[in-house]
Amino acid sequence: MKRNLTDPDSRIMKTRTGWIQGFNGQLVVSADYLILAAELSNDTTDMAQYQPMITTTCTTITTINTHTGAGWKIGTVLADAGYACTDNLTAEGPDRLIALGNRRDHTTAARTNPAHGDPPADATERERMDHQLRTEHGATLYRQRGATVEPVNAHLKDRRGLRQFSRRGLPAANSEFRFAATVTNLLRMHTHLATTPA
Repeated sequence: MKRNLTDPDSRIMKTRTGWIQGFNGQLVVSADYLILAAELSNDTTDMAQYQPMITTTCTTITTINTHTGAGWKIGTVLADAGYACTDNLTAEGPDRLIALGNRRDHTTAARTNPAHGDPPADATERERMDHQLRTEHGATLYRQRGATVEPVNAHLKDRRGLRQFSRRGLPAANSEFRFAATVTNLLRMHTHLATTPA
C-alpha cells in the first residue's frame, strides 16, 4: 500500500478524468439547491455513505422544522449507481430511486421497455428498483437528479475553489468542506431574499 506523506488521511480516488490523491465528497441537496448534508470520507466507494448521509439529512430537516416551524419533508431521494447495493435499497428511511447503471441506459430502458403498475411479487430488490426506474413517473423523477446536485457540486469546486483543500487531514478538510457548504447556503438564501418581493 502506498501512503501519501503530505496527507496520510487522503486516498487515491478515481474520477471521470483519471486518478487523484484526495477525499470522497458526499452531498445531499434539496430540490431548491440547499445543501442539507456535506461530508468527506477517505472511502473510495459511495455505498457505505448513503445511510449516514440520509440520517444526517433527516436530523437536519428535524432541526430546521423545530427552529422555524417549517413543515419540510423529505420526498424521494435520487441517488446515482455508486450507492446501489441491497443494504441501501432495503434500508429504512425515505422513498428512494437509486440508479442501477448509467443514466443513458436508464433513459433508454424507460423509453424502449417501460414498466407499468407494480413490480412482480417475487421480484428481488434490484428488480423492484429497475421496475420503478422504468415507470413514467420514476424515469421523469430520476432525470432531475443530475440537474439538482451536479450544479451545486460544480459550484463548490469552481466558485468556492474546492478542487483542493488548504488544510491537511480528514477532520480539517471536512471542516473546510462543510464551511464552504455553509457559505454556499448563506449566499443562496441571501440572493433568494434579495430577489423576493417584500
